[in-house]
Amino acid sequence: MVVTARPSGLFVLPKEHGAYGQLTFPLVTAFAAGGVSWAGALLAIAVIAAFLAHEPAAVVLGHRGPRARRERGRPAASGLACCLALALAAGVAAAVVIPPTARWSLAVPAVPAVVLAIAMIRGREKSWYGETATALAFSGVAVPVMLAAAAAPAAAYIVGTTFALLFVTITLAVRAVILRVRGGGDAAAAAAARWSTLAIAVTAIVAIAALTAAHRVVPSLLVSTAPGLCTAAVVAARPPAATRLRAVGWTVIGVSTVTAVLLVATLA
Repeated sequence: MVVTARPSGLFVLPKEHGAYGQLTFPLVTAFAAGGVSWAGALLAIAVIAAFLAHEPAAVVLGHRGPRARRERGRPAASGLACCLALALAAGVAAAVVIPPTARWSLAVPAVPAVVLAIAMIRGREKSWYGETATALAFSGVAVPVMLAAAAAPAAAYIVGTTFALLFVTITLAVRAVILRVRGGGDAAAAAAARWSTLAIAVTAIVAIAALTAAHRVVPSLLVSTAPGLCTAAVVAARPPAATRLRAVGWTVIGVSTVTAVLLVATLA
């Protein structure tokens, strides 16, 4: 989901509700459903620090224009250095204290985070793969956080998968709306985003329902993913006007809240 921002000292804090939601909901749900651990807390610090590094990095890389880089380049560089240092220190500490059997799970959010970093350096963070990588990185952090607290692996996978499907499909659905109007509109790209959203949502619901019926996955996965997938499908099938994106953002916050409550109720 695209992040917009406003200045605040060394940092620029996102003002789009979806940005905070993608950061907050997987972490809060993971702690509520799986418990709190030192490694999980350190991972949360690392993720928040990396989140705060986004806008300073955009200024330093020149993505906010030459004037922003000229006027805010030095404080942005300082803010970026502080955030990255904190993220690295907390991430390394988490890797040290996390149970060895769960150490592999750090790759779940790390791999898409690397893809996102590459996309940002190339100025492609708003591409489909940049935004998808963002969604997967935020949702994926729930897996190591829960495994670090000795939660059942199945529960950790359910939380990570649920938020991954929710964020990816909603991001693509909103992207379809934006592509209709950005730069005069791109009908082909907007249609591709819409059909991709519908394909992922329908395929995921059918696959999870079939696996549930075959007793290969627990019913809570279908229950928790249904609200988000259905919402994304509706937005893609009946795209709202671009002026209604704020309302869509609040709807996503509401659906994410429902999803988190369902996950905690069925897994805690």
